[in-house]
Order: sequence, then C-alpha cells, then structure tokens
Amino acid sequence: MTRKQNITSIWWRNVQPGEFYNIERHHQIKGGGGSLYIEIPSSIVSDTLDFLGMIASDVKSLQAFTIEARVIGQPDITSPIEFQRKAGGRMRIARQNRQQPHSQRHPAWISDRGFPTAPDGVGSKKEALPYFPEGGLRIYIAKTIEGEYYAGFTKGPRPNGMKQSDPMWDLYGNGVGGVIDAN
Repeated sequence: MTRKQNITSIWWRNVQPGEFYNIERHHQIKGGGGSLYIEIPSSIVSDTLDFLGMIASDVKSLQAFTIEARVIGQPDITSPIEFQRKAGGRMRIARQNRQQPHSQRHPAWISDRGFPTAPDGVGSKKEALPYFPEGGLRIYIAKTIEGEYYAGFTKGPRPNGMKQSDPMWDLYGNGVGGVIDAN
C-alpha cells in the first residue's frame, strides 16, 4: 500500500512533438545535432529554480545539479533527474533520449509505465507524430512538504469531470509549463 503524500507544488513541462521525436529517435543522426533532452524555456526557468530550492539570480553561472525523484505510484523506485543550464537563459533535463548510451531517462517516463514510444528507426518529427498522444504529453515532478520529489506524466486531454479546483487542472492548459501551488 502506498502512503499518501502531502504535495506542496508540482513542476510541469508540456512536451512538444519535436521534443518527443528527439527523445525517442536514434541518438546519432546524419548531419549531427538535435537535442537529446527536454528543454526548460527561459519563461519558466526562475520558477523551476525556485521549485528546486535553487537561487534564481543568474542561470549563466548555474552548475549542473541532480535531484533524486521517486516514481509516482511506485515510491520504492528512485532515480536521478539532472538539470543543466543552456544558452539564452534556458535549462534542460539532460540525457533523456531513450536510445542514447548512458541515458538517464527517469523510470517514471518509460514505456513500461505507459509513456509513449516511437519506433527505434523513427526518422523525423513527422514520422514520430502518430505515436505522440492526441491531447498532449506532459511530464511533471511533485514536491512534498518533506522536500521529496516524485516524477510522473500525463497524456491526452484533460479528464472528463476534473474540477477546476484540482491542482492538476493547469497541466492540461495550453501553457509551456510552470509550477502549480498544490496548497
């Protein structure tokens, strides 16, 4: 039986179809390049750092850092999530490409738990699109009162019957991501 957690806030990121392709495709593509991570745009970097308990004064001087996050529904499984800075005041969740050697995709975000997957040989965003869930894909990290982190994801449209007072309501909006105060 899983013990109920007291969640204080939820960080979330709306995964875009192009990011989905990049984290599912072969890690080395002809011509090189391509991101193997989930980007955190500059518009939510400050909130992200605050959520993680980091000082958000200057992302340019930020060193890579890692949190340990449990899997929603299976708290005995824990794994690191590494955050790194990027140019332009952005950040990324590093090494999320499924096929990359030494990938650090969190176990909450794998196909065994229902996370969408494209075929290993997928060659473009267009080819990956049929495997991207209609209604979207969102990853999230919940933070407890005790300061523990739990990772999970949602896919598809907002569930019927969900009330606007539900803390998860905002995950299903059109935004890029952010932090939800769960109190």
